[in-house]
Amino acid sequence: MTWMHAGKTQGYDYTSLDHNLAREHGINTAHIKNQNIQVSHQALLMLASLNMYDQQQVLKEMHFVVKNPNSASKNKPNANLLKRIYRTQYPFKNYHYLIEYKINSHNQVVIFDILFDRTLTGAHDKHSHERTMMYDVYQQGNNQYDGPKDQDQLRQIQNEWTLGQPVSQVKTEHAAVNGMLNEVEKAAWLMGVHSQIAYEKDNIKNYTLFHNPSDKTTLDLLECGFDKRKGTKSHNAQHLAAVLKQRQMQGKPTKWLVHSQGAIIFCAALEHYRSHYTGMLTNQELTIHGSGSNMERIKGMANTLGIKVHKERNNPFDAVPNVAGANDLSKSSLKRSLRFFGLIRGDDSLASPHTLPYLGIETYKTQLQMLGYDKHAARVQQYINKTTNV
Repeated sequence: MTWMHAGKTQGYDYTSLDHNLAREHGINTAHIKNQNIQVSHQALLMLASLNMYDQQQVLKEMHFVVKNPNSASKNKPNANLLKRIYRTQYPFKNYHYLIEYKINSHNQVVIFDILFDRTLTGAHDKHSHERTMMYDVYQQGNNQYDGPKDQDQLRQIQNEWTLGQPVSQVKTEHAAVNGMLNEVEKAAWLMGVHSQIAYEKDNIKNYTLFHNPSDKTTLDLLECGFDKRKGTKSHNAQHLAAVLKQRQMQGKPTKWLVHSQGAIIFCAALEHYRSHYTGMLTNQELTIHGSGSNMERIKGMANTLGIKVHKERNNPFDAVPNVAGANDLSKSSLKRSLRFFGLIRGDDSLASPHTLPYLGIETYKTQLQMLGYDKHAARVQQYINKTTNV
């Protein structure tokens, strides 16, 4: 069996899922369309354990099952013809719960159980099979990216970060959203490093990763473009907006770090939030690194919703904030970005002006010199000389 319970086994007596019952269990009542859904106590507990976005998707499928019990795709685990299993596949082919239901003696559809496919968690050889999901991530060790490093030192830092269990809700003070082309294990250590730099005084050893899975360059870029447009946002952004709302409703402060495409997703989430939810997000804080989003746009949205925004870190040689984020489209910026674009596309994270946190222009120059990128280091020095003399 690849399907797993929420860890609750307190009975299968059923009752009507109405607004009062939903509120008692912390379930968003906006998606309770009517009171015709019969749920077991087990299914109710599973639904309550989900984040608000997953609750929305599962509730939509539950309404469909109740309305069309015989048209759902089904599986037969035993000879009980009254029992059906409906596999949801919304919004992605690799995103689904299992809704188990039966028809009682009164010809009512009863949602008997809700299970999640555990094969979707964690790392996959084919990264496109990784699902948008939140994980508990923690560091065992004290190494930090606090200055120029060699490859062995960076490897030591990477090895100290561990991808923990998937979580349905943010339960840590710090959280992060990764950028494009980050499979989950890379995102785990990289966002840990970025979070420690973003909130240096907090001594971060544990955070929640909102993992934005990669579908390779072309599809990741298309997703970025989709979220930048006005109108409907990606399901990543819709998911994150629901997480922000639920965290605010719980009264829990959260310090977010967003990197690269993560900034685009966060901005889109805020725009979706403003269109579909009410209330401010005053318990949230935000730091932006290597922004794929336009800074005025994301900071404007954050300020509108009461989010405290900390100082961003964008390397002046990084094409992502300069060009993709349209934060500096001057001729000099385009020239710098073009000359260093190969380092962004390459496999050397230490040399890239985008991958690791930007620690300052002098530190970046020293890092390039340490790695033997003398021509690039000389160009950085030219930039330092020019900006110093202005």
